[in-house]
Amino acid sequence: MEPSRTFLALPLPKEVHGYLFSFAKQIKNPKDAINWVKRANIHITLSFLGDTNSELIEEHATHFENLISKYSPIELGLMDTGIFPHANDPRVLWIGAAPYNEALNSFKSELNHIVKELGYEVDYRKFQPHITLGRVKSITRKSKFIHDFLLEEVRDMNFEVKQVKWFKSVLTPLGANYEELKAFNFKTGDQ
Repeated sequence: MEPSRTFLALPLPKEVHGYLFSFAKQIKNPKDAINWVKRANIHITLSFLGDTNSELIEEHATHFENLISKYSPIELGLMDTGIFPHANDPRVLWIGAAPYNEALNSFKSELNHIVKELGYEVDYRKFQPHITLGRVKSITRKSKFIHDFLLEEVRDMNFEVKQVKWFKSVLTPLGANYEELKAFNFKTGDQ
């Protein structure tokens, strides 16, 4: 069986999806070649696992679930706009998500350890929780667009994430489609 490209992500509440979709809609220009993320695909990537052997998903899911169920839901808030790798070479347009305590850093550190133990590669760059809005191919008036995008005000919006989802990414000519493989719940007060 052929391996699948997979990743672990924090799914966002519907009201955040709605806000970010309308945020992107107001800055779109039909002359620009930007692949905007579909409303249903908006998320925060925790760990890109890459090629995953489908026969190992159940076994690996147990390791992820054991870790995730130890942590309480994560509280986040939307921040400013940002660009990867930088404004002179825009490839990814995003909105930051700020954690409200150190729980996310601790969780991410433990998650990286498990990901590595299971044989996946780990990205050790400083984790910047962000929500990708679009991937840039080309922009007609780049400096004006970048200037306006970076100054665009982001609504102060707080939210709680209660799950981690394991997605399979299927690339199509119209962009990526995400298929949920597993959902893992953070612990609730009565556990």
